[in-house]
Amino acid sequence: MIRSSKIAIISGIIAIILISAALAVHFRLSETEKNEVESGLEQNEKESASQVIDEIVNSIQNKPESENEQNEIGEENESETILPYYVKMIDGVQVVTVNATELKFVPSEIHINSGMTKFVMVNNGVGEHELVVYDASKKEIVDKAELVEDEETIAKNIIFEIDHTSAGQTAESDIIDLKEGSYVIGCHIPGHYEAGMKGTLTVN
Repeated sequence: MIRSSKIAIISGIIAIILISAALAVHFRLSETEKNEVESGLEQNEKESASQVIDEIVNSIQNKPESENEQNEIGEENESETILPYYVKMIDGVQVVTVNATELKFVPSEIHINSGMTKFVMVNNGVGEHELVVYDASKKEIVDKAELVEDEETIAKNIIFEIDHTSAGQTAESDIIDLKEGSYVIGCHIPGHYEAGMKGTLTVN
C-alpha cells in the first residue's frame, strides 16, 4: 500500500514536471512566434517606408527632366511662333516672301535672322517689277547710280536681285548666306524706286 502511494506520488511529480516542461516549451514557441510576427511587421514597415522614400526620390529626379522637356517644347513652339508671317523655314532655309504691288513692297520693313535665306517675289502689280537688295552703307552710291542709270555700278554694289518679273508671275532668288546687318530693298525699274518702291531689310 505504501509502495503504491509512493509510485502514485512519483507519477504525479513526473506528470507535473512534464506538464511544466510542455508549458515552458509552449510559452517559448509563442514568444518566438510573437517575435517573428513583430519582426515581420517591422520589416514590412521598413520596406514600405523604403518604397515611399524611393518613390519620392524618383519623383524629384524625374521632375527636372519633365520640366526640361516642357521647356524645350515651349522654346521650339516659341521659335516657330516668332517667325514673321512672311517667313517660312523650309529644309533649314528661311524663305522670305515679298509682294510687289504698284510702286510698293509688302512688307516694306523686313526683319529676319542671319543664315541661309531665299527671297520669293510675287508680282501682284500690273507691270514689271524687280527686287534688288544691297547693304545700307551703299545706299548713297546706288541712289546716285540709279539717277544716271549706271547699271554697272548698281550691279557691283548689290547683294542679290530678282530680275524683272512680269505681272502675275512669281520669281525667286538663289539661296544666300545673309550676314547680320542693315540692308535696303528696292525696285530699280526706271521711276519705281523714286516713286517709293523701296524698303529696309534688317538681319539679326
